[in-house]
Amino acid sequence: MTPVTRFARTTAGAASATHGAALTFETLVEGDAAPARLRADEDTLLRVVAGIVRLTVEAEEHLLGAGDEAIVPAGSPHSLASAGGEARVLSGLRSAGRR
Repeated sequence: MTPVTRFARTTAGAASATHGAALTFETLVEGDAAPARLRADEDTLLRVVAGIVRLTVEAEEHLLGAGDEAIVPAGSPHSLASAGGEARVLSGLRSAGRR
């Protein structure tokens, strides 16, 4: 199994329907962290669908469980990892200008 599985789906007109947001589903496997991320111009919206996720933002660690959400501000380096077993995360991006 691949440590990080991503599924993204876009449809025609999706950008206007979601006000520029894009969604990605990820499966994280314990022991294999996703690469560090940095979105200079976009906020990252996270929702844990299943499992427990270790979110590290600018070297500060947070544990998120199923149903928990987080917003990582644009320009903040961050990473995700499973904190035990398999975890599933829905992530979205939005322009930093949209609040």
